[in-house]
Order: sequence, then C-alpha cells, then structure tokens
Amino acid sequence: MAPTPIDSIVLEVARSPQGEAPVRFEVPVPGVTSRVLDALLYVRHHLDSTLGFRYACRAGMCGSCAVVINGKEGLACQTTVASLGTRTVSVGPLRSLPVQKDLMVDMKPFFDSFKRADAAFRPTEPARRSIRTLSPGDPDRLVIEQQNGCITCGACYSACEWSASRAGYLGPAALNRLLMLSLDQRDAKGARRLAVAATDAGALRCHALGNCSQVCPVEVPVREGMQKLKGLLSARKIGE
Repeated sequence: MAPTPIDSIVLEVARSPQGEAPVRFEVPVPGVTSRVLDALLYVRHHLDSTLGFRYACRAGMCGSCAVVINGKEGLACQTTVASLGTRTVSVGPLRSLPVQKDLMVDMKPFFDSFKRADAAFRPTEPARRSIRTLSPGDPDRLVIEQQNGCITCGACYSACEWSASRAGYLGPAALNRLLMLSLDQRDAKGARRLAVAATDAGALRCHALGNCSQVCPVEVPVREGMQKLKGLLSARKIGE
C-alpha cells in the first residue's frame, strides 16, 4: 500500500544541552518522497538557522545523517516522512554517544571501538601489487560478502543496549568487522583476531536481541554475524 500523503508535520527536535524539552516546528511536506532530512533543512533555512545536524551525500552512502527518528535509528536522508505514518515526527541524536550540538554527536567512541579491536586489514603479502581474490565458492567468502557493506553510520552502536550500559564494549560494527577479518585468508592475523572477540568486551556479551540488524540502513545481518562469531569462538575453544 502506498504511503498516505501528508501536507505538513509537527517536527519535534531534541536540542542541546540534553534534558531540555524538544522544540516543535510546523513543517510543510511537499510530497510522498519528502525525507526527514528535507524537514530538517526546511527548519534550518526558514525557521531556526541555529539547528545543528549533519548530512553529506544525501544518497544513503556516507551515514553522516544517522539519527533517532520516532524512537528508532535511521538515516534522515532515506527515511520518508510519509512512511512514518504520523503527523508528529520526533528526531533525536544517536544514543550512547556524547552530544555535541542538537542532533550532532561525537563519533569518536564509535570509531575508537574499531581501534581497540584492531579491526584493520593486515595483509599477509604487504608487498604484493596484484589483487588476490578468494574463490567464488569459498564458504568463508560467502560469509564475508553477506556481512560486508557497513557504512559506519553508528546506528547499530546506538541501538545496542550494551553500548550504553557497559563501558568498553566493542559494539556490533567492530565485532562484525572482526568476524570478516578472522575469516579472510589474506589477513595476516586471521583467526588470532578471535582473542579480542572473546574478551569481556566482545561477542559473548551479546544477547542476540537483534536491534543492530533492525536499524542497519544497508541491511547488513549484524545479529546473524554475531551468532557466527560466537560459533567460531566456541569451535576455537573446543579445538584447544
């Protein structure tokens, strides 16, 4: 069923410092394809030029505009107002990350989780100049391809309850990256990366609620990846 056209909405926007009541704006909605980002830009251009939020590509590729929309993480540039099915739309900053201004958060803790996990590719042949590929039918390649595509928007980190309640937890995105690297035959650390995933800050803390997968804007099956990572940890323990 096609979304019902809405002429206007009341946009409730969280303002900094946190704890203040959201500010409400009456915003026109030109058509069914109008996005939440369009509403935010209308506010900045016509109603309040001090409103702080981020955006860049407007194509769902960079992840810069990730926010919490009506209680659920999403990309403002990809979420249509009509799809929300309500005339009141609330927009807030990502959770579990320090708020800098209004809808803008400091992404440093999110990217620091990748650093702490050492989730960077370490080639087995650093001097090699030709591209080494994995066989198309390789089962590890199939898993890597399934889990690949993260745009580092931070939505899964925000939706994960452990990110908010347990200091040092690596978070879904970094752990998903560890899964792919541990399976990649071209990575020098390979399965040794599982040691990081097996720590108190790693995959065994995950309760598999699936919030991470539900909010991923590029539909990476993060929850399934966490289950695969736990399976690798279990097999490694049994084999030792």
